[in-house]
Amino acid sequence: MEQKILQTFLYNRKLKFNQIEKLLKERSNKLAYHINNLKNKGMLTKTKETYQLSSSAEPTIPHITKKQSPLPVILIALKNKNNLFLHKRTKRPFKDLLGLPGGRIIEGETIAQATRRIMKEKFNINCNFKNINSISLEQVKKKENINHSFLLILVTATTKDNLKYSNIKNNKNKIIKSDYTILTNDLNKEIKVKNINWKLN
Repeated sequence: MEQKILQTFLYNRKLKFNQIEKLLKERSNKLAYHINNLKNKGMLTKTKETYQLSSSAEPTIPHITKKQSPLPVILIALKNKNNLFLHKRTKRPFKDLLGLPGGRIIEGETIAQATRRIMKEKFNINCNFKNINSISLEQVKKKENINHSFLLILVTATTKDNLKYSNIKNNKNKIIKSDYTILTNDLNKEIKVKNINWKLN
């Protein structure tokens, strides 16, 4: 219900209670309860008779949707000659397979900032971002259904930390298939991705 209430603000900056009620066709007491929850969470503010998204909730607008979208993930390649730093996955869908270290970009980060943070937070490795190698759309299927979609951003970084590196060809059957494909095809490539910043009025 709270998600549905937030969705009404995708097309309306301000709404009165009876307007939200009309849009959602819900009982007023149930609606009031969930609106109050959103106010307590700091997602909605009320001025006189109208509600609107709080300033902290405004960045969530692109994420307020019923549709699922691919998850952008940075994959970080740390090389030592022909070997790479790989780690054993502990989470599904690739549990127990070897893969590149990686993670999500947090709102407000550049790709370079996210690369440094992910390596420090997850592996306590200090690294320097070098370049972006490729961007790929990965779709993980079970039978004919697509269960997961990831937008994979392969980047190269460097480190002076002492790491254990693995030979990818010797570990081909232990590595996540998409990671292996990207590494063998894109590791020596370089692309440019623009970072565009602008202010809303």
